[in-house]
Amino acid sequence: MRIRQKQKLSHLFGLAIGLFALWILLSGKFEIKFLLIGLCSSLVISYICLPFLMIENPDSGKKFFVFGINYLKLFSYCLWLLGEIFKSSLDVIREILKIQMDYEPSIVYFSMPYENPMASVTLANSIILTPGTITIDVMEGGIFEIHALSKSAAEDMLSGDMPKRVASLFGETCEFKPLPELTVTGSEKGGKFI
Repeated sequence: MRIRQKQKLSHLFGLAIGLFALWILLSGKFEIKFLLIGLCSSLVISYICLPFLMIENPDSGKKFFVFGINYLKLFSYCLWLLGEIFKSSLDVIREILKIQMDYEPSIVYFSMPYENPMASVTLANSIILTPGTITIDVMEGGIFEIHALSKSAAEDMLSGDMPKRVASLFGETCEFKPLPELTVTGSEKGGKFI
């Protein structure tokens, strides 16, 4: 119980400090009365909003703070993701500019059962940000359903690099498992997905 209270206080004061820093940045006022108003406002808003920023894992019932992430790892992950977006953009441009339309869209599946729901959200959104791939669904048990525009995009998804990086970002220890037996290609549906 005491550990949970310490974590709650840590989240509360961390949020208050972040809001106060934002208040100073946006107001530009450094007089004592304005700093006190900003500090009090930040504490009150943090206290009111903290319960809304705690999300629960439906299976285990464990609660996670939405902003409970390693920010240094987040910075390096964002740089890596920008590189992936750039590489995927080039792949999509290459597919578009080909004279013959020989790309093979597919739907791929993999399992990555994160305990923290924010890790699943981060992975799903990272996949959507990468050109040539779209997250269709995240099912129970952490099974991701992904539409990939080309064979190389599908192979990238089944390599597990992105899911493993997200796991590292959130300190998760779950195991990546590709599910190639569930993969559906465009040629299997007569070139069209139903």
